[in-house]
Amino acid sequence: MFGTAARQLGYAWSMLAGRRFRVKDVAALADDLRTTLEEFGSPGEGAGEMLAAPDPEMQRELAARRLRRTVRLTARDTPYYRRWFEQHGIDPGSITLDSLASIEPTTKAALRDLPSAFVADGARPAVLAQTTGTTGVPTMVWFSRYEIDLMSGMSALALMLAGGLRPQHVWANCITSRSIAQILVERAVTMTGAAFAHVGLVDPRATLDRLAVPLHVPGKHPQVTHLNTTASYLAALVQEAEQGGWDAKDFGLEEIHSGGEVLTDALKERAEATFGARVLDGYSMTEIFPVAGQVCGQGHLHIPTEQGHVEVLDPETFRPAAPGAHGVLVVTPYTMYRDTTLLLRYVTGDIVKLLPESEQPACEFAAVPATSRILGRLSPSSLTTRDVLDLLQAEHEIPLPTRYALEETGSGPVLHAVTGRVTGKVSRALLSRLEERAADLKLPLRGIELVDDPADLPGPCRVRADLREHTFEQVTATASARVAKPALRAAAESAAEAVAEMGVR
Repeated sequence: MFGTAARQLGYAWSMLAGRRFRVKDVAALADDLRTTLEEFGSPGEGAGEMLAAPDPEMQRELAARRLRRTVRLTARDTPYYRRWFEQHGIDPGSITLDSLASIEPTTKAALRDLPSAFVADGARPAVLAQTTGTTGVPTMVWFSRYEIDLMSGMSALALMLAGGLRPQHVWANCITSRSIAQILVERAVTMTGAAFAHVGLVDPRATLDRLAVPLHVPGKHPQVTHLNTTASYLAALVQEAEQGGWDAKDFGLEEIHSGGEVLTDALKERAEATFGARVLDGYSMTEIFPVAGQVCGQGHLHIPTEQGHVEVLDPETFRPAAPGAHGVLVVTPYTMYRDTTLLLRYVTGDIVKLLPESEQPACEFAAVPATSRILGRLSPSSLTTRDVLDLLQAEHEIPLPTRYALEETGSGPVLHAVTGRVTGKVSRALLSRLEERAADLKLPLRGIELVDDPADLPGPCRVRADLREHTFEQVTATASARVAKPALRAAAESAAEAVAEMGVR
């Protein structure tokens, strides 16, 4: 008990002082919490305070302290910012919350072109992570063992305290192995005592099989309980499940975590109906870890202020966005969490809207700053990724994952959407519904064109579900999936009987 209290005090001191954590204490706190949960079933009085947001006045004071330290260390230790401050004659020690805007925002192109210039002089790089490259050349970000151990431990605490993850659960990851999240989630999940399976981005039919087949592992649920993936791969799973005759009774999923791409309400509802599990919408990206956000029940994105300073700026002028206007998320991760690739005012490229002053959240995350959900990218005609996906994914006749391209013309954008092999009367009816819905949503489209094949789009449409890992396993063709599913279930039942006969439970 004394050891746990001492570790909690050390954790709290680091949070207040804005200085490095004792990683072994964070890991020990995760172990203490897991032991408490296993013995008593609840985290105990006061445990949730580790994740609680301080009052607004304290938040601002802590943010000012962490930001000053982050700017000073980053300007001193990284070649890129050291040169920038010298060239512009700005004293890093003079930067405050009010004068932060004097620092030029850092673009993706700057980090992508010379990633080593952002690595601190005294860093000990251990892991090189890369972005997926679906929106451009992959960006490289280095992480140290300190960063990985710290973020894994803190994620484990959050999964147990806020996520309800327990040792009997089984977590499956369906994300690219290049992401730092692959390493962090695996370590965090196993620290909670739950089981972890890296399924990867394989053929959706193979993933459905793995989610459905009983595991027969001692102390664990009989099937996978938690799935972590991107929105487009979740869409591919939904499409395959619907076509193959799968339904919620075939799975044991309790929660599906979706991130990395825009998740629409239409896809969320279809996924929840298909798998019988709650779908949670989150936000994170490799460059700004551990800064991340969660979407509340009212549909707002809440990003805690403890891990980094978050700004919402006009995408063109980089001045603060007005309430109700589009803005790009610009993030400065604090150096108490990051010590290798250091970034100041990093332009994520992810568009949100600042909430109108009249729309103040009254939800489960009301104490955490909020914006709209991630809207994706912003087109020259002010259409966002979410605008287009909301339109297209409302129609079940349009295959998942959604493929489209916007063609900018002098009289307005034309939306080209892939519909598969639908022709004649069906195609005309679908087009009519899309045009009517686009008018209701007041989307500034000049027209909508339906095409049969992604190759017919005027430009490429890349989604993370395309980052497919190929295996040599035999997967039943979609045409015979309805026959294969009962056979798969029968095979699983036979295996269960064989296991029981051997006395293994």
